[in-house]
Amino acid sequence: MLAKTVGYNQLALAFRLQRAVCVRERTVSEPSEEAQQTILVVDDEPEVRALVREILTLNGYNVIDTGDPIEARRIAEAQPINLLLTDVVMPIMSGLDLAKRVEATSPSTKVILMSGYSTAAVKGSGRPLITKPFRTNDLVNTVKQVLDSKSAFRRPGPPSEPKPGFGPR
Repeated sequence: MLAKTVGYNQLALAFRLQRAVCVRERTVSEPSEEAQQTILVVDDEPEVRALVREILTLNGYNVIDTGDPIEARRIAEAQPINLLLTDVVMPIMSGLDLAKRVEATSPSTKVILMSGYSTAAVKGSGRPLITKPFRTNDLVNTVKQVLDSKSAFRRPGPPSEPKPGFGPR
């Protein structure tokens, strides 16, 4: 338990420092034509939510945030959301479960996962992952890249059959 607490404290400190840099530098990109896209940020840590909201708002995005995955589902069902940016490890419901449920009701909503932990389940999901703590530019670039992609995330299909002459016989 102590290791988890120490890890959290280091993460919280990194986010406070990142917020100070973001506010001091005010390095804001010019809003693009798509900048008024709506991003739903879900993280159970208020400091993380506040930092992400601030960074994305400064970059011209419309941001809705919550620490409650159940509320996030209601929001996604009630209005169009272009991107779900969710923490993976949360009480009540994991970010992976939330992503699956939002995708089921809103297939055009794109998803980015955030985590301070790297797990096989997250890597195996095929969804974009941004590792905490992250730099402002990494967050903004990942969001822009995912929003600019032509389609929402699609789960990988089953592996294809090997072509004749390739693979084990």
